[in-house]
Amino acid sequence: WWPEPDLVTVGDGATVNRGCVVQTHLFHDRILSMDEVRLDAGATLGPHGVVLPAARIGRHARVGPGSLVMRGEHVPAGTSWVGNPIGPWTDATAPA
Repeated sequence: WWPEPDLVTVGDGATVNRGCVVQTHLFHDRILSMDEVRLDAGATLGPHGVVLPAARIGRHARVGPGSLVMRGEHVPAGTSWVGNPIGPWTDATAPA
């Protein structure tokens, strides 16, 4: 769902999966604010993910299923994040 497609930038090879919301506007205290959302080249927004205004998902970065990228957050290039709100996606089977 892209309410204002002119505020969304999707780079080459970026993926927006099923059920995602790319939100470019918010109402806060009855005031409308709008800002761009960017998915850089090769970025992935997992199924049912939500991205809020002024957020950016870097080149080849991954945001996992059902995750929330908060307003103004920048997901660094080549990293993986998951959760609501997002945090680093770590391998639970890796030794501590």
